[in-house]
Amino acid sequence: MMVSKFTRLAKIIFLVSLAPLVTPAFGKNMPCNVKLEFDSNSKGSVANYVLSLQLKNTTGRGVSGASVIYMDENKKHLGNTLLYCSTDDNGMTETVKPGSYGQCVSVLQKVDGAFMSAFGSAKWTEIVNTQLAILNGVALCEVLGFAY
Repeated sequence: MMVSKFTRLAKIIFLVSLAPLVTPAFGKNMPCNVKLEFDSNSKGSVANYVLSLQLKNTTGRGVSGASVIYMDENKKHLGNTLLYCSTDDNGMTETVKPGSYGQCVSVLQKVDGAFMSAFGSAKWTEIVNTQLAILNGVALCEVLGFAY
């Protein structure tokens, strides 16, 4: 009788200890998108194509990054990257705490002023628009793992 209760208790403790290791975000296709952000540097205008994902941290520790495969709406793989995650709103980088939501982002591509200098503004605009048309197809991200 005592052994039976101990065995049940041991099983329950084992299952509870595994709970933080099981993360529903793994392998799940989550909405994500690419947006075009303009900036400048010493060479002129810069167009940044930024992949972003809103992530809920269901792990037991702070998440600083997420490895993802990004896909179109038909789940065709377009690429993969490491997204950097934070709850940063005031210039302070902070990991996404357990149970919290945070923004995860990565610059997939940059088209900088060196292109404008080399090809002219019309060609630079064409390159920016062509890349935007390609990257606008990103609709889903599959989370492969986390950085802590």
